[in-house]
Amino acid sequence: MLCAGCRPSGPPLRLGGFDGPVLAAGRYEQRLRSAVLAYKERGRHELARPLAALLPLAVLLSLDRRGSPVVLVPVPSARAAARRRGGDHVQRLARIAGARRPIPVESTLRLVRVVHDSSGLGAAARHANLAGAMAAARPPPGCPAAVLVDDIVTTGATLHEATRALRAAGWSVLGGVALAATPLRRR
Repeated sequence: MLCAGCRPSGPPLRLGGFDGPVLAAGRYEQRLRSAVLAYKERGRHELARPLAALLPLAVLLSLDRRGSPVVLVPVPSARAAARRRGGDHVQRLARIAGARRPIPVESTLRLVRVVHDSSGLGAAARHANLAGAMAAARPPPGCPAAVLVDDIVTTGATLHEATRALRAAGWSVLGGVALAATPLRRR
């Protein structure tokens, strides 16, 4: 389903600029980019399983020295985008990845205002677009640490906003995982 050339080789990318570790399976380029776009924008839902297997959860969890229980928290998609894509594609990835471990999934984040499509926006515009756009429910009893799940990290604006919203609701955020990153565009 996902050819060897589409899977990233080498260790996950560790992305800087976050409070906790953020890891991406590979660079958002060439065949991995094509596979992610086919899944996300072209309705190729059968790619969800092989792409979810790429999420570097095991590596991220090995970095956790607390050993506390974790839950996966997918970043939310806008309703219009989810309708256009046949469902929330990041939530689908998180559920499949969580079932493999097993790690529970909490879809606690939600958008509380309209956000614009971030493609074509620079870093400052992406952060402004998402500032204050998310809210989260309070954590369940025992307060497991949240591991954010996203598809592509470009500037980190989505993960920063998701982390802010979770912490405001009382969550502990361990870090995040993504399928791909565009490190050359990030600060």
